[in-house]
Formats: sequence, structure tokens, C-alpha cells
Amino acid sequence: MQTKPVQQKSQGLGRYADGTVAIAQQPAQAAVSESKDRLRRFVERSAEAVAIVDCEMRYLSVSRRWEINSGLGDGEAMGRSHWELFPNLPEYWEQNAQACLAGVLEYSEFVEGPSIASVSGQIAGGYEGESVKWIFQPWKNSEGAIGGLILFASKIASDLAQTSGYNKFQSEVRSKQLETIPQLTQIALENAADTIFFTTSDGQICYANKAACHLFGYSESELLNLRVSDIDSQLPASDWFEHWEQLKQQSNLTFETSYKTKDGASFPVEVKVNYLEYGGGEYRCAIARDISARQVAESALLEAKEQLQAVLDAVPGLVSWVSSDLRYLGVNRHLASAYKMPAEVFTGQKVGFLDTSPKFNDLVYGFFASNKKKTSQEVTASIRGEDKTYLIVAQKYHNNTAAVFVGLDITESKQSLVALQESEERLRQQAARLEQTLLILQRTQTQLIQTEKMSSLGQLVAGIAHEINNPVSFISGNVSHATGYIQELMRLIDLYQKYYPNPVQEIEYAIEELDLEFIRQDLPKLLNSMKVGSERIRDVVRSLRLFSRTDEAQMKPADIHEGLDSTLLILQNRLQAKGGRPGISLVKEYGDLPLVRCYPGHLNQVFMHLLTNAIDALEEGGRNPEKNGKMQNQSLLSGGSSGSGILNPEIRIRTSLVEDNEVAIAISDNGPGMTEEVLGCIFDPLFTTKSPETSTGLGLAISQHLVVEKHGGKLECVSRPGEGTELIIKIAIGND
Repeated sequence: MQTKPVQQKSQGLGRYADGTVAIAQQPAQAAVSESKDRLRRFVERSAEAVAIVDCEMRYLSVSRRWEINSGLGDGEAMGRSHWELFPNLPEYWEQNAQACLAGVLEYSEFVEGPSIASVSGQIAGGYEGESVKWIFQPWKNSEGAIGGLILFASKIASDLAQTSGYNKFQSEVRSKQLETIPQLTQIALENAADTIFFTTSDGQICYANKAACHLFGYSESELLNLRVSDIDSQLPASDWFEHWEQLKQQSNLTFETSYKTKDGASFPVEVKVNYLEYGGGEYRCAIARDISARQVAESALLEAKEQLQAVLDAVPGLVSWVSSDLRYLGVNRHLASAYKMPAEVFTGQKVGFLDTSPKFNDLVYGFFASNKKKTSQEVTASIRGEDKTYLIVAQKYHNNTAAVFVGLDITESKQSLVALQESEERLRQQAARLEQTLLILQRTQTQLIQTEKMSSLGQLVAGIAHEINNPVSFISGNVSHATGYIQELMRLIDLYQKYYPNPVQEIEYAIEELDLEFIRQDLPKLLNSMKVGSERIRDVVRSLRLFSRTDEAQMKPADIHEGLDSTLLILQNRLQAKGGRPGISLVKEYGDLPLVRCYPGHLNQVFMHLLTNAIDALEEGGRNPEKNGKMQNQSLLSGGSSGSGILNPEIRIRTSLVEDNEVAIAISDNGPGMTEEVLGCIFDPLFTTKSPETSTGLGLAISQHLVVEKHGGKLECVSRPGEGTELIIKIAIGND
């Protein structure tokens, strides 16, 4: 017969003190209770000093002799601790007892001198001056575990311990114990929860305990008439000889089979058989345990494991189980497929044996070294030569002795995120460029509109100046001739009066009516006024022509002072007193400047905007005198005091040469000044602090463009509330 070997488990199997009998896990409650009662009665009726204690050394049963020898009353020892009853025991006494309880010693025997007394004051063993021999032997419960100790105490005369008679006494004590042990063994066999039966070499059952009779449904006599093949469905009589020979060779066998009850029912069992020789005969001792419940549990566990494996195999990621010794306990099919290896290959291997992901190895090592229960981390691993990014989520279990690691492939998500971030960055850059382009377009549009206006205005001014210039020139040229003619006529009248002192009555009436004397005095004055007016008109026309510069589209050397003067001439009427405002004082501080290569018309336009803003600020100060300030105490050009601090409105124009290659033109006023907030916005297109009806907010923006971009210069502004404003133009001379 081929037996099915079974891995022997330490849990649930044990032996009694004699080392021959194993006790099973699954007790038959009635049999166990009866066994305990019989064992207790045996101890109580024993003629020797015998006691049974549990694992905590508390008394469960004592013989009458034990009570008498220790001086304890009837039942006084029950439930009390041995250490409480014998408080003066030496340390090695307790060490031996604990060794037996731990299963380290199967038997302990030693002699103690007459110095140990119980709480009653009597010497243990019952005889003063005599030594006591102690014997410890573990006893096991129905689950096969050590349940406590059986204690034997016997007296030894002091002289026997010194002579050869002591050995004889020892032999007698051992003989009594040997007589007692078989009785205890028989009780344990009879009342064991497992099925125990003995067979002869031909398979005939020669002994069966109560559990066997109960399990198979036979009486003891019926069971003793059967052979093993009658109850073992997998061991027919034809296979008995082969089974017997195998048992003799190996001394013991463990296997699983099926037993049949009297009514024909079958149930699975785990059987442990031992080969025994006794009294010239050969025997087979079988200890059988019903494993129906265990098989059901194993089946359920296997099913649960398969279900769990199916679930984990369905997880769209790499799943692995790792023990705290950093070895794989298992992996799911996705991880095995990723590396093109069977899942079984991973089991038992050290983490990192594939050498594909040092970061994962570091994660596993660090996780088990920490006190964290769970963690997550991004890890890069090389899968078949391709680098991939995984989000690893780890969770410890089984008292932190193992952990499960789940890796989700986020390579594409990571790449998409990077691409999205790059795209967003490109969009931000494009938006910034578009915004900048839009600002440039808006500025360009504004400049084109203003340029077109100035071009049209320049052409209009030039045309008007030309049309005015012709008649003015005609008038101016003829005034001198008219003056000469009139002077000649006056001389002629003087001659007539000299040589014809007595004119006719009609002439006298005409002279009187014309008031000739008044005409003689007023006519030269009238002609002189006409001459002055024509010259004034001629100067204005000349200033208009110089300001418009319509014929100068290219850069050319120009006189800065000439441009300033022409602009001031055009704005002369705004400098005069009007509307309750006093006249605006104009202070010129012209330096010695060379000709500057520039666009004269554009530069004149800048002068016009800056001077107009200064006049507007002073007019605002005139409406609100309390806002007026002093001129800037520290000029950027002169570096010294620039005004006397008067409250009268004043505009100061300074020009100077800077570092031999640059000129600076500063236009300052003693108006209300500006706050820092306003100062930061004055060059923005369409920004204005004036009413929309009086200002477009383009003057300073256009000026900055013409100075900075058209001439490559700088336009700076210094202003503080109550201290006026100063605008400084700096441009290169640019002469070859």
C-alpha cells in the first residue's frame, strides 16, 4: 500500500511523560471530564505523597499522604500556589519546575535536605532530620499541551544519604514510581480524546480506547474482532504486508486516509502509527484524528486564497507580497507577466534579485525599517529594458511581519502631465507675447493716430502759414512805401501852408473839418502799429513753420533752443493771466548746446506735450491754491537749488550738456505734484488725471515713445505732492 505522507505539525500533537502517547486537538468532552475525574481520584487515594498542579503551580489534586506530611488540613492546599505553601524553596527548585513546564525536561529528580518547611511549620516530607526526594513529571491535557506537573515527595533518612543503603532506597522509590506510571499511562490512553488502537503484525486490532469505540460505533469487543482493513478504506488486506514492512523500516509513519464507521459512513483522518516491540511480540500503535473539520477549513482557505489570487490578478497593477526578511511571498500574474517569468519563481527570492529597480528595493527596506503601517511613493523600474514610473502603495499586515505592495503604472499619466505642463508653459508664453504685442499694437495705433493728426495739423498749419505769409508780406512791404508816400504828402502840405498862408475859405473849412493837425500826429503812429502787427504775424507764421517741420522727415542737426522758443511762442497766450489766474512766469536757463541730430518736428511735439502738462498743472494749482508747491529743491541737472520757493506759478526750462555726448532738457513747474501711485502710471496710454473732455491721456505716452524709441533717449520724471514736477529729456548729440 502506498501511504500519503503528511507534514507533521507541531500544533496539536504532544506526548505524555513516558513519551509514548500523543493527544489530539479535538476533545470529546465527556471522555475528557471522566479522565480528569479518574486521575484526581487516583491521586487522592494514592498511598504516596503525590500532588497535581497546573502551569501556574496551583494545586488541582493532592493525596492524603501529601496533606499529612506538609501539615495542611483537608482540602487546604486546593487552588493555592505551591510557592505560597513552600515559601523557602531554593532558586534551583523553581528552575527545575519551570524547565519541566516548558518541556525542556521530561523528568526531574533531586534530593532536598531537611530545611524546607511549609507554611504550617512542618518539614516537607513529614520528618525532621530527614531528606526529601522530589520527582517532577509533566502531564498533558486533551489538546496535547503541558497542563502542569505531577509532584512526588518521599522521605529519605539522613544516614541513607551517606551510605550505600541510600541507593537501595532510591531503587525502591523508583520501583514504586514505575508501578504508578503504567497506571497513569493506562488512564491517559483509555481517556484520550484521539482514537488510539493497537494491532498485531497481521493487522488484528488488539486494543482500542474509548474514543475509538465511540468514533467507529463499535463496542470494545466488536472492535477487537476487526482488522485494520475493516475500518481503513484505503488499506485493503492485500496491501497490509507492504505497509507493515514500511513501518518496520521507518519506525513511524504519518499519512491521511479514510475510516469507516459501523453504519458505513466514511470520514477523513490523519493517522500516526508507531512500530513497537514488547514481550517478544510486534505491535502497531495507531493514533488517528478526525480531520473532517480541518479539511473543510483547508478547502475554505484554499478557495479563499484562490479568490484572493483571482482578485489580485485582476488588479491592473503589479502586486507582490514581501515578508519582513525581505523575501517574496508571492506576486500576481501582472507582475510575473511583466518580467516574463512564472509567478512561482518569485516565491522565496530576495527582493532585488532581478536588479531592475533599486528605488523599489530602497522603498521596501526603508518601509520595514520604519514604524509606518502604510506608505506610498513614485518609483521608476526597468521592465524588459523600458523605464516605467509606478505609484507604489504599501500596507503592512500580520503584526508587521509582512507587507503587500501594489504598483500602478503612471508612466503615461506622468508623461501627459509633463506634456500638459509644457503646453501650459508655452500657452503662458504665447499669452504673454500676445499681450505684449497687443500693447505694442495699441501704442502703435495711438501713435499712428497722433502722428496722422500731427501730420494733418502740420500740413494745415503750414498751409495757413503760407497763405497768411503772402498777404502779410504784401502788407508789410507796402506799409513802408505808404509811410514814404504819406510823409511826402505831409511835406507838400507844409509847403502849401508856407507859401500860401491865406487859403481860400473852402480850404480852411476842410482843414478844420479834417483836423489836419491831429492826422499829422496820429498817422505815423498808425503806420507804425501796422508795421509792428505785420511783424508779429510774420514771427507767428515763422514759429508755426518751425514747429510743424513738415519738410523734415529725416534726422538732421537742429537747434534745440530754436524748437523750444517756437513752441513757447505758440503757447504764449496760455502763459498770460486769465480767469482769475496770474500770469505764468517763464524762466529760461539755456546752456551752451551744439546742434543735435534728431527729428526736429517730433522733438517739438514732445516739448509741446511737456509744456502743456506743466501749464495744466499750474492752472489746476490756480483753482486749488492750497495744493501749490515749491519748485524742486534739487534739480537733476544743476544739482543745486532751483527756485526761491515762491507761490506764484512758474515754469523753468533748463538745458545742459551731459558728458560731451548727450544733452538734457528739463521742464519743471511748481504745481501740486504727483503721488507715487500716479507717478507710476503717467506714461501708460490713455491714463490721465484730467477730465476726458480736456485730455486723451496720450501726451506723455507719445512723448516717451518719441524720446525712447525714436531717438534712443530717456524721459524721466521726478515729482512729489506739494513739491511740483520735473520732466527731463536726455538724447545723444549724434553728430558725425
